[in-house]
Amino acid sequence: MDAAPVEIGRFTFTEAEITRFALNFDPQPVHVDAEAARHAPFGGLVASGWHVVCVWMGFFVRTQGTGGSAPAVPSDHPRIVSPVGVGFGLRALRWTAPVHAGDRLVFLTEVLEARASGSRPGWTIVRRRNSARREDGAEVMAFELSHLAPEGEPAARIRG
Repeated sequence: MDAAPVEIGRFTFTEAEITRFALNFDPQPVHVDAEAARHAPFGGLVASGWHVVCVWMGFFVRTQGTGGSAPAVPSDHPRIVSPVGVGFGLRALRWTAPVHAGDRLVFLTEVLEARASGSRPGWTIVRRRNSARREDGAEVMAFELSHLAPEGEPAARIRG
């Protein structure tokens, strides 16, 4: 499938946000202690890679999980049950560059493959590449995601 990445959001990482996330979910000194982080390989406080992935997920759900002006559907319709679908795996997660306080990232997604599910009517099996880049174009994170998406919904049909 010939796809182009689609921007789903932009986010600026602040020192306060980096520390808040890390204190709760990845409390390593390089993420929570600015003084200790100065002596680490990155030369300062950096965002947890998991923080970057979570920001991507937030944008993905908010931008792809909207049904727009779709007609009313039954309460068990795939779009109601899970607007962006059900993930069943990610591959090749890479954090390729550190994210420092003040870095503004552009979050992207692109559909690599989409096909109707043979066993679940109303669902599409989607494989996509997702990434985050600094505004200067340097990629800082990338991974592939496979998921079931409601047929016809933005998560299944976004191709750039």
